[in-house]
Amino acid sequence: MKSPSILRSLALVGWGPMGRVLCLVALAVAVVALAHGLGLRWDPFGLAERRLRAAEARAAASASDAFARRLEAEGLAGQARRLDQSHQQTVAVERVTAETTAQARSAHDASTPLDPARADRLLRHDRELCRLAPAVCPSAAPGSAAGGDPAVRAGPPA
Repeated sequence: MKSPSILRSLALVGWGPMGRVLCLVALAVAVVALAHGLGLRWDPFGLAERRLRAAEARAAASASDAFARRLEAEGLAGQARRLDQSHQQTVAVERVTAETTAQARSAHDASTPLDPARADRLLRHDRELCRLAPAVCPSAAPGSAAGGDPAVRAGPPA
């Protein structure tokens, strides 16, 4: 039965240094917490600086990406707007062409052949226009007009 009393005496002796260590640890934790609360930071390896640089790089990349996306969206909107305008112009030209063709075919002199002198004069004027602006005058396939006369070609003379 003497063993419990020896253990008790050892436990009492052992708690003395252990208590001091626990008090020192608690004091150190309290000092670090107080210093941290006051704004004191200790970063011996510069980890905060590395994290800051990485965060700034990510922010710059995100801003650049957002700018590129905004430009892409503006470009797509402009492209859609121009495509719609082109489509509307095409439809309007087709409508006017159909009306004009119908009027020309139903005109009172639609079946009257064109005077050869007038056809030559129109051909000379056409060639002169094509000489002045060759990019505007694509070569048209030769064919005959509705009256059987040679067609006035849009391109330069052959």
